[in-house]
Amino acid sequence: MNKFKLLTFITFIGFVSSNAQYNQEFGSTDECYGKTFSLVAWVLTDTANLHDPITESQILLEIETLNNKFSEICVDFKLCQFNVLPNHRQDKIIKGIHDEEIAALYRKKNVINLYFAKEIENDDPDPGPCGYAPMGSMTTPKDTNLRDAIFLQKECFDSDILAHELGHYFGLYNTFETSSFGPESADGSNCSTAGDLVCDTKADPKGSVDSECHLSPAKFDHSSGVYFEPPVCNIMSSYSPSCEQFFTRGQMNRMLMIMKTGRSYLW
Repeated sequence: MNKFKLLTFITFIGFVSSNAQYNQEFGSTDECYGKTFSLVAWVLTDTANLHDPITESQILLEIETLNNKFSEICVDFKLCQFNVLPNHRQDKIIKGIHDEEIAALYRKKNVINLYFAKEIENDDPDPGPCGYAPMGSMTTPKDTNLRDAIFLQKECFDSDILAHELGHYFGLYNTFETSSFGPESADGSNCSTAGDLVCDTKADPKGSVDSECHLSPAKFDHSSGVYFEPPVCNIMSSYSPSCEQFFTRGQMNRMLMIMKTGRSYLW
């Protein structure tokens, strides 16, 4: 058994034995799903659309790059509708206050709705993010206004930000997740039950990286006796390295499962 196949097998066994909600029905390492998901864009603007205007062509360009990131599993996204909402009083979105109202007014059912605003305020998990999305699971969520709503900040919107939020939407945690399942050991010994629950993303203590994409300062994991080597180029991390960002195969498999279960209602 070669190294790659051994790693895939070990990762698979880790998922099966985990206490998470995902089971042994993960897609194979070469699965081609062949699914196109529909997107609808809603762009909130001020009176003259002077602040960070965003155009249909910009969104189409980023979606084209986004599709490359999902090509391994034969999944892509298509912008089916572009809407500008002029003179909107809520070009600033405060999570839990404005988002429900906006989604109630402007929403297409059974597709992914993208809402673009000048400013987003979200205290969970951090203030002033570039976006946020509802977390996907294997259970189909209730048909609420926010079920398929992803909110994005105009000035920092790009394919990586959209891919990150779609990752959450299809059930991925941040690589630095600790609050839900506890921290992952640097040696990966608890990778199936802690951190982001994906065994082919290394443990991520969250920090800063130097020009060579190494943690600076380095962080030592006393519980396992090794240094952290976080996946700085991973889409679900919080780093900004000069490298192409990507999903791992384990993350792809998890998203496939959510696409076929909890998000199977999508057109």
